[in-house]
Amino acid sequence: MLNKSNLRENKARFDFDYLVGQKVLLEQDGKKLRKGQVKYLGPYIITSVHTNGTIRIQRGSISERVNIRRVTPYFEPDG
Repeated sequence: MLNKSNLRENKARFDFDYLVGQKVLLEQDGKKLRKGQVKYLGPYIITSVHTNGTIRIQRGSISERVNIRRVTPYFEPDG
């Protein structure tokens, strides 16, 4: 039953390798969001990638280390 559940959950996931210089969107902290509030902040530029599942992003003058579970890849809109 566990294997079946894992397969179902992992079916929607996709592998993505973060690289230095890419842009990401940062999910807001575990707050409840109200209507009209944005779920993601950014885009922010990745300054370094660590092997333990964290990345370092540049937020203005602050360099912050965040888990990759809190970020989403940012793709530039066409046009």
